[in-house]
This record gives sequence, structure tokens and C-alpha cells, in this order.
Amino acid sequence: MDHTDADNVKPTEEYHEVHNVDESDRLVGQLFSSRDQAWYFYKGFVQEHGFSTRKGTTRLDVEGNVKTQEFCYSKEGVVSKADIDEATTLKEVGVGTSQVMNYLMQQAWGYHNVGFTHKDLYSALQRVKAKEIVDGDVNALIAYFDYKKHDDPEFFMTYSVDESGALHNHIWSDSISRLDYTCFGDVIAFDTMYKDNLYGRPIMPIVGVNHHHNTIVFATAIIAEEISQSFEWVLQNILEAMMNKSLILVVTDGDRTMQRAIKYIIPYAKLILCSWHLSRNAQANIGDPKFTTAFSKCMASWWRTEEFDIQWCSVVS
Repeated sequence: MDHTDADNVKPTEEYHEVHNVDESDRLVGQLFSSRDQAWYFYKGFVQEHGFSTRKGTTRLDVEGNVKTQEFCYSKEGVVSKADIDEATTLKEVGVGTSQVMNYLMQQAWGYHNVGFTHKDLYSALQRVKAKEIVDGDVNALIAYFDYKKHDDPEFFMTYSVDESGALHNHIWSDSISRLDYTCFGDVIAFDTMYKDNLYGRPIMPIVGVNHHHNTIVFATAIIAEEISQSFEWVLQNILEAMMNKSLILVVTDGDRTMQRAIKYIIPYAKLILCSWHLSRNAQANIGDPKFTTAFSKCMASWWRTEEFDIQWCSVVS
């Protein structure tokens, strides 16, 4: 349920009395003067139906103002253990995730009764798969890096475990990478796009550029989940591995959770967005090849401020 933000006006008690559950057929198309008014109405409506609610995704415009706000059932997006078990059984016999989702929708008599999306189901199955890392795999990994330490005394490696003792987060960097960081570590870039591995865990290469304009890898991390705590753990250990050498710029893919972690651990570092991600977003949201080409040219060109302003005005006009 999305509503555009307006003035911060709260509804009166009479407002709830007018919109009771008997008027549920006329809910579609309701207009509200503020997000708070929509929130109080929606919360009252679902409570009368015996449910609880929560605020979902908030989307901002380019100026940082609230564009849309989602309100949803408190359990939305949560995949039950029964559904996970059933989905896992189907996956084991070769049924694809999309087909599993269709089956669960049929069992629940419609998409609106399932309570989660295809992406939620995929993420839940990936988490289950990630937890299936057996002790033999972990021991082999740790043993390999211990061997690397004997071969390379400056090799850095550390990891964390969860409550059950299973491998949680892991990061490593060899002596060459650490030396490169002392020379070229003013600017680093990392993201979690690389997930094509046995356990579906995000792999985070921390990279930079040397004096030959070649990409160099400073460190590599494997994390359990893309959450703030994992990103903070990675950043803390990067600084430890690199003897707390200060960063100046961090290039990210725009992930807000990652940005918050960077600001918390390295508050003095400046955040910038990757031009590749900006071009991809422009292509996805504008859909005009001419605009995308001109937009990319504006980012890649070495213009003075006055020339850039002229070219940019030409692009957006």
C-alpha cells in the first residue's frame, strides 16, 4: 500500500469511526493528507481484522524526500518453516524455485494468501543452503589459510562463528595485497554482487586501482548475510589488516545498508557511487539509449565546471 507524503497531519478518532471494516470494499482508491493519516487508518483497519501491521519499504526521490511508503502485514515476507521444508523437498527432486512458488500459491488459494514473494522464498532457501556448510568444508578452508600463513608470514586471515559454532563471516588478504593497500588504499571499492558459489553466500572483493590503472585486490570477504553487522565486521577487519591506514574515498553500489555501515566505522571517508551502477540505473529507469550514452559521456569526460553545466543542461532538456 503506497502513499505519497504530504503534511504531517494525524487523523481524529471520528476518522476511524467513519472508515470501519464494513467499508472494506471501498478501500481501493482512498486518499490521505499525510503518511501518518494513512498509517493510523491502515493500522486500525487490520487490527479490527485480527492482524498486526508494520511499515515496509520507504522510497525516496533524488532530493531525499519520501516518495512512497509501504504498509504491510507484520509477517509479510516471512517464509514459515513448513513452507521452507516443503520447498526444500521439491527443490531436491529438481523443481525450480518459480515452480515451487506457483505450487505454494495454489496451495494457499492465491498469491495474496502466501504472505511472501518469489524473492523472499529464494532468499530463505539460500539461507538454509548457507547453513548447510559442513565441518569438513570449514576445516579444510581454515587449514588452507593456516598453510598460507606459514608460506606467507604477512598473510592476514580472520573469521567469526555464529551461536552454533558455524562459520559466519570470513576475510583474508595476502602480503602483496596489504603492501598494495599502503600505496593505493586511499580509494577502495566493494560490493556483494558475486554470489555464484556453492552456498550462495555473498563474496565481497575489496579492490582499488594502481598507478598503471589496473584493478588490484586488497582483500576478499565472505559474509553470511548482507546486513549492517556483517558490513561493519568486514570494515573493522579491513582496517585491522591494513594497520588502520585511513581511507579517503569508498566507491559503493548505492546499497543503503552498506553506506550506513561505512559511515559508522569510517565516518571520515567520503562515499561516492560507482559510474557503472549509475549508468545501469539510468538505462533501467530511463530506457532511452541516446540519454544513456549522453549520461555516460557526462560522467566520463574531463570537463571544466562551466562546460559540464552546458553539456548536462543539453542532456536533461
